[in-house]
Amino acid sequence: MRARTLITILLALAMASCGKHEPKAKYVFYFIGDGMGVSHVTLAKLYADSVLHDSTAMSFTRFPVASLSTTYAHNRYVTCSAAAGTALSTGTKTSINTIGLTYDRTDTLYSIAKKFKEAGKKVAILTSVSIDHATPAAFYAHVGSRSSYYDIAKQLLKSNYDFFASGGFLEPYGSKTDSNAVSVYELGKVRGYQFTSSLTEVDSLVAVGAKSIVYSAPNPAPSNTLQYEIDRSESDISLADITRKAIEVVDNPNGFFIMVEGGKIDWAAHDNDAATVIHEVLAFARAIDVALEFYRKHPHETLIVVTADHETGGLSIGNRENKYDFHVKLLHYQTASEERLHKLIAEYKEQNPKAKFDDLLKFLSDKTGLSKDIELNENDIKMLNDAYNVAFKGLKSNEKTTYSETDPISKVSIQILNSKAAVGWTSGSHTGQPVPVFAIGSGQQLFVPLLDNTDIPKNIVRAAGI
Repeated sequence: MRARTLITILLALAMASCGKHEPKAKYVFYFIGDGMGVSHVTLAKLYADSVLHDSTAMSFTRFPVASLSTTYAHNRYVTCSAAAGTALSTGTKTSINTIGLTYDRTDTLYSIAKKFKEAGKKVAILTSVSIDHATPAAFYAHVGSRSSYYDIAKQLLKSNYDFFASGGFLEPYGSKTDSNAVSVYELGKVRGYQFTSSLTEVDSLVAVGAKSIVYSAPNPAPSNTLQYEIDRSESDISLADITRKAIEVVDNPNGFFIMVEGGKIDWAAHDNDAATVIHEVLAFARAIDVALEFYRKHPHETLIVVTADHETGGLSIGNRENKYDFHVKLLHYQTASEERLHKLIAEYKEQNPKAKFDDLLKFLSDKTGLSKDIELNENDIKMLNDAYNVAFKGLKSNEKTTYSETDPISKVSIQILNSKAAVGWTSGSHTGQPVPVFAIGSGQQLFVPLLDNTDIPKNIVRAAGI
């Protein structure tokens, strides 16, 4: 009898819980760390804990939901940012280099940002790279080639989203082959878009009722991106800065959708530059902290999802040379990205064309710690000396990386520092490793267990009740 009564009570409770409506996510933050694998997150957390002694950093790793996602494209297991961005924005797989179109490029795929906009919510798209790059473009554009930057920019002007923020445009005046192209700025003005490089002016534009605002950093790095965090001065804009401003712009009673891309995590990983990767992940984490501040004010109406489009570099914590030892503290001696180091070495070479090898070592010690704080062995010195001979003997020595340019001295210096720290790399490209997924807030339970990247936007829309 007692057992039957207990069963009746349990059934009644179950039915009551089924009848309850889960609160909908009115405010949605979607953070995408481009190229950010599990090891990138782990390395940044190790650095924050053991070098910075900052227990508050990397707070997203303590979200109540932590999972993994597969990332493969329709036609290749190791994906690219265009195909992965489309999967993360539309919930559908597509082919390599394709944005917002089906794999055969015969039909249009629409992003969840568009769905949020059509549902009466405000939309902001933010990135640390250019606004016409693959990941941000996947939320508003439809092109067969991710390198169609001018076409992508023109489609941004048709989105009618409320706020964009980035390092700028790559081809705002049209491609080099199109001499009759009208600038994005002229086309935008006709459509009522407002362009600015001042966060203060953003406030003024909002005050006068501007509908679509496009903010670009006033002091962009090469390729119209935000400065690498490791290179950033106090006057340079950060990803956290534009995230905070985006909330101010789009916060309203109907709710909003904000996508934030940490795009230069990927760029640093393509360069196999561990210290720069760490600082980019930490900058990304600080942008997430801004969203967390908002979440704490609206815990029952906010959803924050953090993930990545793919892993870049095949990053490992531990390498063959160090076996079971790991020396992450050595990476704090690096004070410039490989991209910035390349520029500094070029300037040094121009000013000191007859510099001796020992002079070069003194110069490098201030930027990398090599030879001053980090002891070099015979092989290290040989590698650096060979690089010096190439660079200072009038030979053509610069080489293009995926997103920047480097030289033998910069490349070898970073390589040696990584090796000493016991950071390994298997690739200068992407890998097929699963990527992390973190979630907190209304609908967080939808993001477990193992996911595919196409599941994530579907679950976001479901959590928002759209």
